[in-house]
Amino acid sequence: MKKKQTMSVILTAGILALAPCAAAMTAFADATTEYTITVNESTAGYTYTAYQIFKGDVSEKDGQKVLANLDWAEGVDGAAILTAAKADDDLKTYFTADVTDAAGVANALKEIGKQTGKDKLLAKFASIAKKNAGAADGTIAAQTDSKYPLKVTGSGYYLVEETGKPSNKEAFSRFMLDVVGPTTVDPKRTYPTLDKKITGPNAKDSGKANGVSIGDTVNYEIKTTMPDLTGYEKYYYVINDTMAAGLTFDPSSVAVTIAGEDVAKDTDYEVQIGTEADGYTFQIVFKDFVNRTEPKDSEIVVTYNAVLNENADRTTAGNLNTADLTYSNNPNVDSKDKDNDHPDEPKEPEEGEESVTGKTPQKQTKTYTANIKLTKKDKDGNTLTGAKFRLTGTAAKVVLINGTAFKYSADDSGTYYKLTDGTFTETAPTDATADKYVDSTKYALVETDATETSYEDICMEAYVKSDGTLEFGGLAAGTYTLTELVAPEGFNKLENPITVVISDDGIKFAKGAEDPDLWSATVDLDGEGGEDPKAVTMGDTATAAFDVVNNPGDTLPSTGGIGTKLFYLFGGMLAVGSGVLLVTKKRMGKAEQ
Repeated sequence: MKKKQTMSVILTAGILALAPCAAAMTAFADATTEYTITVNESTAGYTYTAYQIFKGDVSEKDGQKVLANLDWAEGVDGAAILTAAKADDDLKTYFTADVTDAAGVANALKEIGKQTGKDKLLAKFASIAKKNAGAADGTIAAQTDSKYPLKVTGSGYYLVEETGKPSNKEAFSRFMLDVVGPTTVDPKRTYPTLDKKITGPNAKDSGKANGVSIGDTVNYEIKTTMPDLTGYEKYYYVINDTMAAGLTFDPSSVAVTIAGEDVAKDTDYEVQIGTEADGYTFQIVFKDFVNRTEPKDSEIVVTYNAVLNENADRTTAGNLNTADLTYSNNPNVDSKDKDNDHPDEPKEPEEGEESVTGKTPQKQTKTYTANIKLTKKDKDGNTLTGAKFRLTGTAAKVVLINGTAFKYSADDSGTYYKLTDGTFTETAPTDATADKYVDSTKYALVETDATETSYEDICMEAYVKSDGTLEFGGLAAGTYTLTELVAPEGFNKLENPITVVISDDGIKFAKGAEDPDLWSATVDLDGEGGEDPKAVTMGDTATAAFDVVNNPGDTLPSTGGIGTKLFYLFGGMLAVGSGVLLVTKKRMGKAEQ
């Protein structure tokens, strides 16, 4: 879809007190009297223009002023109006062969005013009349006391058009009314709205945000309504959606209902992606929308999915998804682009013309994901390398590992094999050593200081980096277990696994300076309670970071320590035992003699 400047127009047409000349009326000419059409509008910045379509004499009947002796106003091409009205499929029923002049048109319009679908019919006539009107009778852009006074000369029926609007407004109004004295009109501006939210059990902040693991599916719902299609020859209705790089859209997941009924993909709407989406991630383009028959304000519901991928932002900035609606906003113009090969695209406005489409305000959601980061240290605070950990957890699907990992080699190009003790080797297994290997699967080494993608076919086991850190990223709320498989050289391996519990209770669409952390966590370092678990502040990086301390491995006790005393004691006991044995043997010898 081509991009358009934002604007909208809603047509309101009404014809009042239409009546031909009658014998009981007293008519008097009123071609030079100045009248005021007052538009009630409190917002400054609009512009109104009046076009006289019919002229007539003011008459009185039963104390009421009406118009008589109707004729076409100066400059109006009445013949063209009649021809167009008689050719229109909806109007020709009323504009029969005997309708040949302005008075006949007035009678036809009076009959239309009695019909249930009068708004649509009167809007069509107003559009035809505007195309064949003469010069503007008056234009007003100045506002006085929340009103716009528009001066016109001579009694008759005027088409009043809202021809300009403030830049921050979306809607226009257009009116067809009679002027036999001072007249006041109230603009009626309506245009579509759009709301968007995340659905599902992990939705937060009224559906404006959620927290998931990389690899999880995010469910979206858009709600809007059927607009008033009155006066439109073509209606463009397009949902635009832009996803952050960390979200992968699933085109097959799109489903649409109108007034609770399913509508058909490719028949009622198209899902456009790639270059067809005009810079958006995707667009849902409704087809032949102007001919839909659902009542105005019927609910339109669109659902679709995306997957959080390895490019996800893993901070509290989140992964943004933005949607808005492009819609037709100008029933005053012929919006059909006859030279366009794509009938569902709006025509380009010519120089000086307003766009035929407007846009709703953007609605946004955010999807967050969290991380766990440990730093290996000794009891003196020095960083340690060589440790290896395995991550398991309730929400671990796809994990980003900031360290060294081993990835399953689907093309058999890997050079490493996994041993039963959790380590890897480039030495291939043999019949004699097969019991030391998990299997003959090959793995590729993934070693980098940047994050690496770790899907389900990658071992969620990794060594700490040279700075002693190891990070598992892209996690949802849940309970995670970190088990040390290999300890740093010269140090004891942790006896118990580490338990990390991540909570997303604080997640909301936007985090203010006074707001608590979006994520929170507790860490149980020894797995046995005691002083643990301890609360961990995750901050703007959405990371549960903590130190893991290893103790030195077993060594011979030093002189003077308790181990030495035990050694002396044990040695002393041996010496005493030897003495007792020696004495016993001597006594036994004497007895034998």
